[in-house]
Amino acid sequence: MFYNGFENRGYSPNLGENYPFQFSFDFNRPNDWTSVIYSAACPPGTATPINSPTVTTGFACIPLTPTQVNAQGLQLRGIQFNYQTPYSMGGNFTLQYELRPSLSVQAAYVSTLARHLEVFPGSNEPSTLFATGTTLTKSTPTDVVPAFAVGGLPFPDFAQGASLATNWGSSYYHGLQTSMQKKFQSGLSFLAAYTWSKVRSDALDLLNGFSGNGYRAPYVPGVGIHADYGLANFDVRNVFHFSGGYELPYGKGKQFGGNASGAKNAVLGGWALQWVVTLQGGQPFNIDCPSGTAAGVNCLAFVIPGRNPRTSIRIRPDGNPAMLNPVAFAQPCQFGTTGTPAGCIVENTPALVLGGNQPSQVEGPPFDRWDFSLFKNFQITERVRLEFRSEFFNILNHPNFNYPGFGGNGVNAVSGSTNFNGSTFGEIGSTRDNPLDPREIQFALKLYF
Repeated sequence: MFYNGFENRGYSPNLGENYPFQFSFDFNRPNDWTSVIYSAACPPGTATPINSPTVTTGFACIPLTPTQVNAQGLQLRGIQFNYQTPYSMGGNFTLQYELRPSLSVQAAYVSTLARHLEVFPGSNEPSTLFATGTTLTKSTPTDVVPAFAVGGLPFPDFAQGASLATNWGSSYYHGLQTSMQKKFQSGLSFLAAYTWSKVRSDALDLLNGFSGNGYRAPYVPGVGIHADYGLANFDVRNVFHFSGGYELPYGKGKQFGGNASGAKNAVLGGWALQWVVTLQGGQPFNIDCPSGTAAGVNCLAFVIPGRNPRTSIRIRPDGNPAMLNPVAFAQPCQFGTTGTPAGCIVENTPALVLGGNQPSQVEGPPFDRWDFSLFKNFQITERVRLEFRSEFFNILNHPNFNYPGFGGNGVNAVSGSTNFNGSTFGEIGSTRDNPLDPREIQFALKLYF
């Protein structure tokens, strides 16, 4: 069992700021040549005639008393008051068998369970479903919005969905991990490993998003964050790695041509190969509803049973690769309707109105990569040798695509690529190991002495 440290979550409150909520003020100048102008009057002598700061203004023009703050639109950031330390429990059962003095195999069942993981469900959220178009926050103090007693926001004067850290998340990992290892003998060594595993979680990656756009309705009974308990975005079902090296048995002191010398040994001897092969399945992702089904919450599309959501990767007329089948998806009808939008599926529970009791997920493109090296050693003297290296990265020049809708890490998603009603649905805008995707070949000489 391991108790985890608290994550660095960027701009959100830390544990020392776990009073109910905090907020911040932003004062922005209208342009580069105009100073900030405060909206409220500053105390006499603390600002310029146009209510801009001076060198001595300090905080004089900033309302630090809560009763002087206009709450309209402020975000309430916070952290769970009774904060619990996240922990994980790990276990494994491993068998290893030696087939030969230099060859062994291993198989292991590995499990990890995590509890009280930190999640960000947001603050000031609705606790029931309202029809699309319902206004939940007030623009002015006199606006009429749904009351908290009937599922409206607890604080309708404030902004909806600000940062709130809680310990509601959990996850599990179960995996079969196998390997075969050949220790160096007769010029050959290798390691082959295969893993079949599954990771499910409702704890979103705090700083890099998750397999979708966050929780659908974290405070609505019957939904909550546990309705988003699905495959983690780093889940990869099948992973195969194969790496090794082989010294060719030709040349002086080798199995063939062991008595070779001079030019013959220089040509035939000293060759070696090395390789690294990675073959793995894709990572899961969600498809959002093209149109929302209720106010202030999110919605995920259904994958229609019996229809394959994936197609082989193909090139569209606009030049982008694509991989999704639009007829395999549908969305729930908007809350309170029976046919809006057209082709929707009528549902009658909050979770189903938002896309299901569990998220429908699609496996993204696989990742395949082959790296290869060819070495040639020239033994100049007993203590000095020269090595010529030729290295081929992604030798098959095979592209590894991101999934449709992926954006981040310096790349942009294709607009509309997750809208199954659009013309660009399923299109892929980037590759996974950009900018190192194309085949790369490099040569080098190394002198050992």
